[in-house]
Amino acid sequence: MKNDNKLKRIIEPFTAFFDHQTLSGFLLLSTTAIALILANSAWSSSFLHLWEIPIDIRIGNFFGISMTIEQFINDGLMTIFFTVVGLEIKRELIEGELSTRQKALLPVVGALGGMLFPALIYVVFNYQNPEMLKGWAVPTATDIAFSLTVISLLGTRVPLGLKVFLTALAVVDDLGAIVIIALFYSSNTEVLFLLYALIVVLVLVIMNLKDVRNIYLYLFVGAFLWYFLHQAGVHATISGVILALTVPFRFKNYEFIYQTHLEKVLNFSKELSNQKEIKNHYVRDQIIEDMQKTSNTMEAPLNNLLYLLVDISSFVVMPLFALSNAGIVLDFNAVENLTSTLSLGIILGLMLGKPIGITLTIWITQKLKITQIPDVSWMQVFTVTILAGIGFTMSIFVTKLAFDNKTFIETAKFSIIIASVLSGILGYLAIRFVCKNEKT
Repeated sequence: MKNDNKLKRIIEPFTAFFDHQTLSGFLLLSTTAIALILANSAWSSSFLHLWEIPIDIRIGNFFGISMTIEQFINDGLMTIFFTVVGLEIKRELIEGELSTRQKALLPVVGALGGMLFPALIYVVFNYQNPEMLKGWAVPTATDIAFSLTVISLLGTRVPLGLKVFLTALAVVDDLGAIVIIALFYSSNTEVLFLLYALIVVLVLVIMNLKDVRNIYLYLFVGAFLWYFLHQAGVHATISGVILALTVPFRFKNYEFIYQTHLEKVLNFSKELSNQKEIKNHYVRDQIIEDMQKTSNTMEAPLNNLLYLLVDISSFVVMPLFALSNAGIVLDFNAVENLTSTLSLGIILGLMLGKPIGITLTIWITQKLKITQIPDVSWMQVFTVTILAGIGFTMSIFVTKLAFDNKTFIETAKFSIIIASVLSGILGYLAIRFVCKNEKT
């Protein structure tokens, strides 16, 4: 019974995360389709112009930012998405699928292979063009929401170990994309603002060490970090990851705090029982509210911040990102450009580089007894890695950082959508076929 409870405690956060990402993926798919339809409709001009409307945000003479709506979504709102990713990565590292060396090595090795091989394929096609070569990181990313959405369509046909493997792989893949953005797609660094940003990071670390648990205070300080990194020339969305890593996961004196709060909740229960007898609805409701507030303070700050931001990220930020970035005009030039080296590098990088790179590196490290695959077959592992070719959100995000040329951007986005759709369809069919045959 004790082992069953422990297993349930480990599995429940994963299944909740999996279900949440699945619903988010369906919404993301819908908004992508809407963006493509509007971009190729009679309202195309108005729809595309909407995202170029300027926004000017100023607070006195000290802070000022000017950007378009699209830039505000990509550089501002997407910070919320990166914060959620950072929180999920930290939680996985502490007590989830990446919490031990044995657990972490498999998705880490797989993700590294899944980034290296697509990048090499892209470079082979584009090494002669320095401008195109800047997009080497475009096919290295996996869209966690879309990939989990596809695998969810297969329901119980897919072993739980396979779903856990794909989830952990996609989480590590996101971390790799974040590192790539920080190292290779930040330019014209302003040293003074970078120094300010480092001071803010130090403040966040001190808050963590002092066991500050107010998540709104972290968000307030994090806003300054975003601004200073933006002014410094470092891509400001990285501030979300830094913020996430400094938010406490556990209280410093957890047992004492838990005991204290438990006593409060028990006292509330006694008061509530008495109020039921005298039927004072107002007092009873006040006791229930106080009990809820007390219970919430027992939750780790990281979890509280994740609960606050995850729905905003999944159901507001990512759909807005899809609407503003997936609106591609599908004309003859767009189709013709699919045969360009830029397009071939992205499509083949995602569709071939991802599954080959992940499977090969895992196979080699298992032979060397460095990693161990879950209780599934190698064919199941290979089929699920096909879904890693769904790049979408992160790949499009990197595209906007890599290129200034509008034609390159549109070609890359169209190629990402083509590769993601094909990877999703092929992955679905392959997993369905393999899992069905191996059960019979």
